[in-house]
Amino acid sequence: MADNHDVIEHYNSFHAAVYGPEGALDRKTRHLICLGAALGASCEPCTKYALGVLRELQASDAEIDEAISVAMTVGASSARLLAKKVRAENS
Repeated sequence: MADNHDVIEHYNSFHAAVYGPEGALDRKTRHLICLGAALGASCEPCTKYALGVLRELQASDAEIDEAISVAMTVGASSARLLAKKVRAENS
């Protein structure tokens, strides 16, 4: 297994490739997706990172709020479907 330094180097390269300036999606869109994924994963450092970059990229409050709303629907849908499944199994 590679030593920790190598693992960190690979992660940093991966991160730079995903969030760099080039890609099919523009940087702001990628970071709006990052925000939704961070919220879905309950990752506070990731959420802070995404919000910080989105501010640097001049994302509007409306854009950020919409990304948050989308993340909320995923969480709510997951809870709703799990509750429906468990209720059906325990009827």
